[in-house]
Amino acid sequence: MNRQWTAVEAISRAAREDEAVRAVFLKGSLALGLDDEHADVDIYCLVEQGELASFLERRLDILQSYADILYHSESNFVGPQVVAVFTDGLHVDLYAVTPDNFPPVGAIRSLWDPDSRLSALAAGMKDHSLNWQAIHGHFSEFSFTLLEFGAAWRRNDVLWSARLASHLAGDLGVVLRSLYDPANGQLGTKRLEGRLPPQVREQMQLAVSSIGGSETLAAVLSLCRIMRSALATLEEKWQEQADWSLFDYMEKELMRAL
Repeated sequence: MNRQWTAVEAISRAAREDEAVRAVFLKGSLALGLDDEHADVDIYCLVEQGELASFLERRLDILQSYADILYHSESNFVGPQVVAVFTDGLHVDLYAVTPDNFPPVGAIRSLWDPDSRLSALAAGMKDHSLNWQAIHGHFSEFSFTLLEFGAAWRRNDVLWSARLASHLAGDLGVVLRSLYDPANGQLGTKRLEGRLPPQVREQMQLAVSSIGGSETLAAVLSLCRIMRSALATLEEKWQEQADWSLFDYMEKELMRAL
């Protein structure tokens, strides 16, 4: 058993013993069966709203049932969340959710559900796919970022140019995911490479690896070529037409600057 599942076993056992917890489940790569030795752990505790405040005070004790915590912080993404890094380097996110803010998207894996609450709550869950409007939104963002990149490149702002190029790769990643792994479009570039055809994967890897130096402009133009091909295919799939005006203009401008 790897450390992820050792942690899941220890933390879920401690959570089941907490009086406020009604169910325990996983999301993320462990829920999908895509975990490896580098995966983080997304573990959720279902509690009633009236018991939430008291439960939040006990989260660190539950987490430390696995090991000592090296670092932790709190946020509120789906619900109140503790981001914990243990002394062995494992990253675990512990979420507290109620029936009213149960996460409606993505796969779950039940660890403990004595009253069968999860099956009822999960009945209406959706996958991570994006509609055409969302996909086109990422394309539009890509096109506008090309404008910003062009200005930064011309003024020789190397650091900002590299940052903008990475933004371009991120929006392109969402479009590529929506084409080759549509059920997980919202996940973008995370672990995307394994979902791409070999030729597209090689093109993306080469472009991204060239960002940050004298080859950044050429890399951005490579990203443009990949985007053009991917979005044209998605136009056919969705029977929709994208607004190419800014993209076309900026691609020509950048080609002149090469």
